[in-house]
Amino acid sequence: MIAADAGGSVGSGVAGRELMWNMGTASHVAMYVLMVVAFVLFWLGLRARIRAWRAARPAGERAGEWGRRAWILLRETFLQSKTRERRLPGLFHSLIFYSFIVLFITTLIVMVDMDFGLRIYHGPFYLAVTLAADLAGALLLLGLIIAAARRYLRRPEYLPENKPADALILAILAGLVLTGFLAEGARIRFHPQGDPWQAYSPIGAAASSLLSGLTPAEGRALHFATWWVHALGTFAMIALVPHTKFFHMLAIPTSQFLTKLAPKGSLERVDIEALMASDDAAEDFSIGVSEAGHLTWRQRLDLDACIECGRCDDVCPARATGQPLSPRRLITDLRDYLGAARRGGEAGGAGKGEPDPLPLIGAQGTVLADESFIWHCRTCHACQSRCPAAVEHVDLFMELRRAEVMMAGKLPGDAGRALKTLEAQGNPFGAQAERMDFVAKLGLPVIGPGEETDVLLWVGCGITFDPEKHRIAEDLTAILRHLGIRHGHLGRDETCCGDPARVLGDENLFQTAAKQTIAALQARRFETLLVLCPHGYNVLRNEYPRLGGSFPVRHHSELLAEWLRSGRLKLTERVETEVTFHDPCYLGRYQGLHEAPREVLRAVPGLRLREMRHRREESFCCGAGGGHFWMDIDSGSDRPYTRRVDEAVACGAREIAVGCVFCHQMLVDGVKARDLDARLSVADLAAYVRRGLGI
Repeated sequence: MIAADAGGSVGSGVAGRELMWNMGTASHVAMYVLMVVAFVLFWLGLRARIRAWRAARPAGERAGEWGRRAWILLRETFLQSKTRERRLPGLFHSLIFYSFIVLFITTLIVMVDMDFGLRIYHGPFYLAVTLAADLAGALLLLGLIIAAARRYLRRPEYLPENKPADALILAILAGLVLTGFLAEGARIRFHPQGDPWQAYSPIGAAASSLLSGLTPAEGRALHFATWWVHALGTFAMIALVPHTKFFHMLAIPTSQFLTKLAPKGSLERVDIEALMASDDAAEDFSIGVSEAGHLTWRQRLDLDACIECGRCDDVCPARATGQPLSPRRLITDLRDYLGAARRGGEAGGAGKGEPDPLPLIGAQGTVLADESFIWHCRTCHACQSRCPAAVEHVDLFMELRRAEVMMAGKLPGDAGRALKTLEAQGNPFGAQAERMDFVAKLGLPVIGPGEETDVLLWVGCGITFDPEKHRIAEDLTAILRHLGIRHGHLGRDETCCGDPARVLGDENLFQTAAKQTIAALQARRFETLLVLCPHGYNVLRNEYPRLGGSFPVRHHSELLAEWLRSGRLKLTERVETEVTFHDPCYLGRYQGLHEAPREVLRAVPGLRLREMRHRREESFCCGAGGGHFWMDIDSGSDRPYTRRVDEAVACGAREIAVGCVFCHQMLVDGVKARDLDARLSVADLAAYVRRGLGI
């Protein structure tokens, strides 16, 4: 920004300017002294941030795959991909970001020319850089005006309340731009030789016309004063970066570069059985996050990276239906709480910052003061998928739940009963004998240890123990028989995959269930593990490898689409209806499987596909995720599933197609709640394929 100040005409006919005109040697020296001071203050603040990260617990592997990380950094930081998903915020942020980059590069060019003796700032290059910097300043100011108007005149409901720091940030940036233009205008107007190249500084030239009433002495004094105000503002901004919202300029690229590359549906975990058997098992070991000292460096970085844009709140299904949940406040309240505790500890003379231990659940003045807060999360990943700062909200919610369940023994009553049933019966619904009755009813061959098949069908507990969902498995097995595909079932050895325990925070029960299933699967040979539920799909595909079990897992929408593409599956019977597809969170946002289900529906003759307002990556959660299938702690009359049914009606659908048993149940409940049984129905993808086959 300092480069916007200065110069005078070269006088040789070569385009350029006299750098540091009207400033003198003393100003030159003072400028660099202050610059050194600013960077020292910047470094001290940055070092304190880095030390706080490094003092935290280790996170999962965040190194390696440097090419992939570099692409994420380029896409998200320099191309502003996620930021531009929202039109107006994307516009003003792009104006500010790219303009700032141009002005920063211009300053470096001036420094190289003036202080390193590399005379590059002249001729056509000078004209191009000067014009670019002038226009960048104007566009930066325009971006700031749009940002201020959005925040102070038409503030979206999901944005947090305005804080003095927000106005300060905008004021500093606007002040730098305006003083830069004013200093430029004074140079153009009052330099003894004028500026024959002022056409390449159109905004500066316009500013010079406003100064026509000043005498040369007054003009030089104005130039001197505005130059210094501009310089001091720049140095102040540099010094303030580690201590203010400006820090997001560094924290967000760092967060994006060090983002989790593992599948979205995989959580960090330690093998509890191996830990307890280890000689190194500490008596005070802990699972999850219950105190500030349990936070990892990655979670500390998340707290610093958040810019409170509110996008996470805007897409949260629980918050949209009036529940007391705010992913944004989880992050910002923790950041403010830890910051206050750190300052209090330092003021008290401890010199170590935060008290140890510093409990998080129940922390007064934060959303965690309400101990039910963490249980409202649906783990739908909407917040995390929309965050331009790559903050990992869902992972933190899960760590808080793990600590509550594993260390404090607390969870909602209904959920606790489901987990007790899972532990006693091998599933959260009922007697395991019912599973064998259903397998016999389906006529599924049971694949025993040492035996093999082509497709091993994982029916799942939600279908097995609910007679209203039996049709889903019946339809799929009918399709498999029609195609002549050799298939079978684990029989009694199919127990709960562990997902209910996983999302409810009972890590020990999850790992016990998972290891039991891994042993059963490893005892069989199969080409494909065909799963009917995205929750089981996610666990089997993304969680089991961390516990030693890697299997060829496929969701039935994937295989159906694949068979249709290859011509193996041919649909000839017309199904005259209007259908909309509800993207399950654990199939769409988690696995990226948006197109396969639609490909299946489009292949059904006569079927007309309608799209709801929220679809694909922006799908609206049915509300069952995060363990809410087993508990109802919501208040008020609205629910995520009724919102979803409203969208289905609005798009003109007569049927809702699903690919998840939990979504199936919630949407059926939504249809009943809206009293739409006579005009709207819910069915799994397999039902439409079977109807298209005419079997």
